Amino acid sequence: MVSETLLIHKKFYETFVNDVQDGEPIQLLGEAYLEEQKKEIPELSTIRYAQGELYFHYKDFEAAIFKWENIGSELEPWARKNVADAYYELGMLSTAEELYKSIASENLVLRAEVALQLFTLYIEEERFDLASGTIKNVVSFHPDYPNVTELARSFFDSQKDWESAIELVVNESLRTGVLKWFDVLQSYVDLGYTRNLLPEYFAQVLELLSLTDQKRFEKLVTSLWQEYRKQEVYFEWLTSINAFFGMIEIDGTHSWHDLADTFKDTYLELVDGHYLVHELQPIVPELLSNWLKLADPSQVMFAAAAVLSWDGIFNGQMNPLVVGDAENRLAQIRVSEPSFQASSVLYEDVIQWSNKYDVDPGEKTKWLVEVLKDLETQHLLITGTEKSDKSSFVNSLLGAELSGEETPAYLIIRDSDEPNILEITDKERIPLLDLRDISQNSFIELNYPSPFLQDHSLTLIDTPPMDRHTVMSPEFLSISHAADSMVFVLDAVSPFTDYERDMMLQVKKRTPHLTIHFVMNRMDKISSENDAVRILDETAERIAADFPRANVFAYSSEYKSRKQMQDASEFVAASQTGLFIEQLRTDTLLYYIRQTLTTLLEKRVDMENERVESIAWNEEMVVKVNGAINQLMDMEKEKTKTISKNYRSIKEEVKSDLKKIIPELLRESSELVKEDSDFSQIHLTLNEEMNVRIQDYMNRRLLPRFYNSLQHWIMESKQDFSQCQYDLNEMAEGFNVLYRDNRMDLQCDFKVLDDWSRDADRMTSGVRIEHVNILLRHTPSQLLLKGAGKLFGSIGQNKAGMYTRYKKFLETMDYDDVAELIARNFLSQFELFEKSLDRDITMFFRGAKGNLHAAVEQSEYEIKENQTALDKMRERPEQYRDPITLFEVRLRQYEWMQKASR
Repeated sequence: MVSETLLIHKKFYETFVNDVQDGEPIQLLGEAYLEEQKKEIPELSTIRYAQGELYFHYKDFEAAIFKWENIGSELEPWARKNVADAYYELGMLSTAEELYKSIASENLVLRAEVALQLFTLYIEEERFDLASGTIKNVVSFHPDYPNVTELARSFFDSQKDWESAIELVVNESLRTGVLKWFDVLQSYVDLGYTRNLLPEYFAQVLELLSLTDQKRFEKLVTSLWQEYRKQEVYFEWLTSINAFFGMIEIDGTHSWHDLADTFKDTYLELVDGHYLVHELQPIVPELLSNWLKLADPSQVMFAAAAVLSWDGIFNGQMNPLVVGDAENRLAQIRVSEPSFQASSVLYEDVIQWSNKYDVDPGEKTKWLVEVLKDLETQHLLITGTEKSDKSSFVNSLLGAELSGEETPAYLIIRDSDEPNILEITDKERIPLLDLRDISQNSFIELNYPSPFLQDHSLTLIDTPPMDRHTVMSPEFLSISHAADSMVFVLDAVSPFTDYERDMMLQVKKRTPHLTIHFVMNRMDKISSENDAVRILDETAERIAADFPRANVFAYSSEYKSRKQMQDASEFVAASQTGLFIEQLRTDTLLYYIRQTLTTLLEKRVDMENERVESIAWNEEMVVKVNGAINQLMDMEKEKTKTISKNYRSIKEEVKSDLKKIIPELLRESSELVKEDSDFSQIHLTLNEEMNVRIQDYMNRRLLPRFYNSLQHWIMESKQDFSQCQYDLNEMAEGFNVLYRDNRMDLQCDFKVLDDWSRDADRMTSGVRIEHVNILLRHTPSQLLLKGAGKLFGSIGQNKAGMYTRYKKFLETMDYDDVAELIARNFLSQFELFEKSLDRDITMFFRGAKGNLHAAVEQSEYEIKENQTALDKMRERPEQYRDPITLFEVRLRQYEWMQKASR
């Protein structure tokens, strides 16, 4: 059988010349050829094939092609491949390609060699798609061919064809199990080349690697995890990896620390408030089960507490066996670190989330949490009844008059080089100059340089005088949780009364973490030393029955001795918590977190109720304001009718006077006709005089009376407008009571009256009446009269008859049309004024009307805004509720951890 290696390297000729010591191969092959020809049935194909190889090595490619073209033996496919190689060397690539593609053989080695030559040809021609397909084909039918998979990977890398590269690496990993392929896959994952592949793609690789090398397996899983965390298929990855770990057995000999950390980080990421519960329920239970399975001793408390927390909130979702395992492992923990830092992170996450929804959990709680974070300073709460003279004890410790019995607020006194005062209310922090006028039950941060506080690393919390109301107040409950220990100041004259005992038992019940100690103040009020000792002993005995760990210290602010101050200092030092400050603060922080979550839920309900109430209130206001608008429109119509009617009455009266007086004036003009008048010109003289008399009447009698009437009309209108304004002011005041704000302003525009006064002055000042042709009009009677005058004048007849007839004519003449004409011309501008009254009255009410319409629009806008917000809140209430639920999951987890750490 011919060696395929010799054929590949074109050294088949060596089979003819290796046994011959002397001679050149080409000569030896020639001699062999001649010898073979002498045979009866010569077999020359193998010799020709070998000769072709030598010609090829000598780069005589045409001679080689000639030799290989007539090969008829089993070497014929190899000969065709060699011919193609020769054409390739000659640069005749298309011919070479056709020959390569024409070769058909079952020999895998030959097929591989042909394909690799095609692969090389395609690369040279930069036909990379064909090159890729060719090398993939070789890998598919002969992956064990030397270097073919490495060659393929190198090609895919050079082309940045990561999909093909990853497919090759995965297939080779599964086929060979060789670790180097897993390492290459690891590098691809680290470089981000696998980001477009679905998680299921790696299932078989991970399964094989988990059985082969657990360290590499952990690293690969962790890398894939980090890559998928940035992608939309992250939950698919979590589902896949959960299912994977649910099926395999975990080797207890290997430490899965990195992978367990990844489970922990993922759990915290999922429950940080960014996901909804229904998204997490299919994932988290299995995630927690696998995490607990992988957790080493340093992580088991966190994992077990997370399991119990999730099971407590979502009962029935966790496997009971897993829950039981978590309980057992948590119970076995003897030493653990407090989770103060983790709890602080949880609180900050809650605050950031509340800021996103613009819900303020309260500034007091936020400030108290900040105070808690100073683990180097202990908090001592000092309180007492009004009779105990508590402030004298506090002030003597501080060496300054800082506390007062009448102080209504809670003082938090801290040592500071720079004195300042800060008031903390529910909504904000307010810098103060002094302690006067502070709000009741507010928190006051008083920073003051105090050697006593500095020496004892102490912060004092001074409360208002204690009574049953104070001890049950939410302010006292809140601030007492911030204290590490407490001192209750008693009055030595009547110490530890039943009333005080009941209050302290209530404190003990509500804040069980507090260690309570007692100071018997005003010892100077006890007359004898023996009585003082007796009272102190009896009081201490009664206190010990309920507070066995309490210290009792006798004190009097009247005694200024150094010994008493030293004893007081020692008492305070003994009252401090000691070594477990971080654990106590963690308990307190978890309390504040729970209070904050409760507040956020309550505020959500409050927000929804406020929206509902706002909608109802605004709907009611729309009805009321629309009613006011209708009332205003009726008022406007009424005043328009009344004022216009009054004006019209004045105008009609003037018109009536004109139509009555003008004819009388004209008839009286007949007195101007005399017997000796020139009747040929008398009509001209009379016409002029009549116009003069009309003008005189208008200016001297009519206009002054008309002006007075208009002024009276304006005054009446002003009274009407003033009454309207009064009514509108009452209306606005009523609305502002409802708005609880001076929002409604229904002022009207009284400038309208000024405009009317101006117009009245203009229309009644020096009116010039247009000259009227009274006797020169062309009526038949006047024409006859004029003709008769000329006739009489020309013939000189008796003037007495003419005088009588002409005067009678003037006295009996109908002047109504003249009066109508004069009245119409005179009143034209007043009629224009009348037509503008409706517009002017509308202008008077326009501002008030506009404000009412604006109020309706504002209420309708608020209704729409609130309804939209309410619909959104009700449409997906889980968007608000679920993050709080998940915060509670984390809270319960830390509470479980606190319980285990005790």
